[in-house]
Amino acid sequence: MRGYFSFITAFFTLSISSQTLISPAEVKAYRLDTPAQLVTGVFHEIDSLRLHGFASSELSQALKSIPSVKMETRADGGSRRLSVRGSSLRSPYSVRNTMLFFDGFVLTEADGNSPLELIDPDFTQSVNFVTGPSAASYGGAYGGALQIFSRKNMKKGTGAWAHLRMGSTGGDGYEEGLSFAGINSRFSAGVSQGFERGALNISMVLTDNPGYRDWEWNRKQQFNLSGSFYDKSGGIHTVLACHYDGSWALPGAIKQSQVDTLPTASPGIDYNAHVDRVRDMVGYKYERKTSNGWDLSASVLGRNTTKANPYGTSPFYSGYKEESGYGYSLLASGSKNVFQNDTWSLDFEATIMRLNDIVQITEWDEEPSPLAVIVPMSYDLIMKAQQNFVSTSWVATLGDDLRVETQMSFSNRLRNTNGTLYQDIDETTPYLSDKSHHTFLPRIGASWELKPGYSIFAQASSGFSDPTAFELVNPEDGQIADLDSESAFGAEVGTRAQLSHDVNLRLTFYHQTVNSAIMQIEQENDAVAFENVEGGLEMNGIEFELNYNLDNNLHVRAYGALSLHSFGEEAEYPGNALPGSPISSGGLQIWSQHKWGSINLDSRYIGETPLNNDGTSLMDSYMVMNASVVLKLPKSIVVEMGANNLLNSEYSDWPQLNAFYGKFYNPAPPRTAYVSLRWSI
Repeated sequence: MRGYFSFITAFFTLSISSQTLISPAEVKAYRLDTPAQLVTGVFHEIDSLRLHGFASSELSQALKSIPSVKMETRADGGSRRLSVRGSSLRSPYSVRNTMLFFDGFVLTEADGNSPLELIDPDFTQSVNFVTGPSAASYGGAYGGALQIFSRKNMKKGTGAWAHLRMGSTGGDGYEEGLSFAGINSRFSAGVSQGFERGALNISMVLTDNPGYRDWEWNRKQQFNLSGSFYDKSGGIHTVLACHYDGSWALPGAIKQSQVDTLPTASPGIDYNAHVDRVRDMVGYKYERKTSNGWDLSASVLGRNTTKANPYGTSPFYSGYKEESGYGYSLLASGSKNVFQNDTWSLDFEATIMRLNDIVQITEWDEEPSPLAVIVPMSYDLIMKAQQNFVSTSWVATLGDDLRVETQMSFSNRLRNTNGTLYQDIDETTPYLSDKSHHTFLPRIGASWELKPGYSIFAQASSGFSDPTAFELVNPEDGQIADLDSESAFGAEVGTRAQLSHDVNLRLTFYHQTVNSAIMQIEQENDAVAFENVEGGLEMNGIEFELNYNLDNNLHVRAYGALSLHSFGEEAEYPGNALPGSPISSGGLQIWSQHKWGSINLDSRYIGETPLNNDGTSLMDSYMVMNASVVLKLPKSIVVEMGANNLLNSEYSDWPQLNAFYGKFYNPAPPRTAYVSLRWSI
C-alpha cells in the first residue's frame, strides 16, 4: 500500500497535465475537424471502455477521471453536480456554466442549467468534453462543453442489447423487495433495425436504488427513440424523442460528530425531502455536405418538464416547490474550406444558436393539502429566458505543423421575471424584473507541432454564466435574489508529447478570473441562498495525463491536477482558497485485457478540501479504489463482478460548502459489490 501511495505522489510532484489519449485521426474539436496534434486547447475523448467500465450507472465514473473535473453524486443516479476547475462554489445541485449537447441537439436550457440526469451510460457510445477557454466557443459557458454521442446501430438487419446490474449499497434498504435488502437494481435494453438508407433505435432503462443512507433512494424510468435516414441527395435526417421520469431523495448534510457515530443519518427523512422530475423532448436534425464544399447542420429540439420538490431538511427549513416549464433550442452551423494550396489553407465556420424557455415556479410553506386547509404561499413567479448566440471562426493551417484559430462570438440574453410575492395569505406584492445582457466573446488559439509527436498550444477567451431558475429566490426571506451574471476570462498553454510508440504525455497550465461570481451561502434557517462575490475569483492550475501501453494487454493511465483557486485580493476573503476545491487530486487506472476478459483497477485521490470561505474547516484527503473482473462468455454474454471503495475508505463525496451549524458532510458508502450481465446481438 505504501508503494502505491509513493507511486501516486511521484506523479503529483511531476505536476504534468490534462486530456485523454487522442487517436491519430481527426477529431471534431471546436466545431471543426482538426488534426489531433493541432487541437488548440484541452479536449477529452471518453470512449466506451471508460464509459461502461465498472458497470457504471451514470457518467460520474468517467467524468471525474478527467483532471480538474469533479462530478459528485448522492447514491448512483440521485442528486448530481459537476465542477470544472473549481466551479462547485456555486452549485449545490445540478450543472452550472457547462453546455450540454446530445447528438448535435442543445440540451442546455436558456437559464444555463444542463439536465445531466438525461444522459445514461448505457445509451451512450462516447463523450467529448472541452474544458477551459475553448468551452466558450459552444455558447459562452466558461466551465466546459459536453458533447454526448448515443449508442446506435447503423447496420442492416435487427440488433438488440440488454444490461442487468445488481449491487449492494452499504445501507439497510427501504420498503420491500430487493430494495428492502439494500440491493440496487438496474435493467436497460435496446433494439435497433437497420434499413438500406438508415436505422431506427429504441432503448429504455429502469433503475431502483435504495442508497446508502437512511434517506438517499433514487429511481428512474427513461425511454429513448432515435432514427437516422439518408436521402438520395446525401442529406441525413435525424429524429429524437425522450421521456424521463425520475425521483431522488434529498438526505441533507450532517455534522462530523454524526459522521463518526451514525453516518447514515438523514435529516430529510423527517420532511419527505425529495425531487420528482418528468422531462419530455422531441427533436429533428438535418445534415448535408453540398457540392460546393459546405458542411451544413441544423437542429431543433422542443422540451417540456414538471417538478415537485418537498425540500425541507431541518425544522427551520421545510417547504414545497412546484416547477413546470417548456421551451426549445435551435442550432445551425456551416463550415467550408475557402482556400487551399500546397503551403497553407483557410477554413471558415459559423454557428447560430437560440435557446428559449418559460418556467413557472410556485412555493408554499408546506405541501398543499387536499383538504380545505389553506397553506400559505411564498411566491408564484414566471421566468421567461432567452439566449441568442452567433459565432464566426477563421482557421489558418500552415502545412501539417501550425494552426491559428480566431473567433468572434456575440451573446444576447434576455430574462423577464414576473409574478407575486406573498408576505402572508392576505398581503401580496407584485414583482417584475427585466434583464438583458450583450456580451462579445473573442477567442484566439494556436498550436504548433515542433516535430512529429511533439506539439504545443495556447489559447485565450472570455465567457459568462447567468443565474439559473434554481438561484432565483432567497429562501430565507422569500425575496428575489437580484444576481448579476458571471463574466470570465481564461487562458492556457500546454503540450502534448508522444514520448514513444507506447507512452503519451499531456501537460496544461491554466489561468482564469471570474468576476461577479455566484456563490452559495447557508442561511441561519439552514437554507441555501446565493450572492455575487465582490472582488472576483482567481484560478490557476496545472493538469497532467500520462498513458502507457506496457504491452498489447496492459494499459496504464495516470492523471492529476494541482489547483490554486482563491478569492481575489479585493474580495471579502482575499487570497483564501475556494471552498470545495482541493489543492491536489488525481488517479491511476489499469486495464489488463485478455481473450477471456479483463481485470480493471480505478483509484482516485482527492486532497484536503476547504469547506468554508474563511478556511477554518477542512475535509480530510481520501482515496477510493474500485476493481472489477470481466468475463467473456459464449453467446455474446459478458459478466462483470466488482467492488467499489475496495479499501473501505470513509469520505464525503458531496461536501456542503459554507454550511451552517457545521453540517458539511454527506457520507459516501463503504465497500460495496455488484454483478453485471451484458448481452448483445
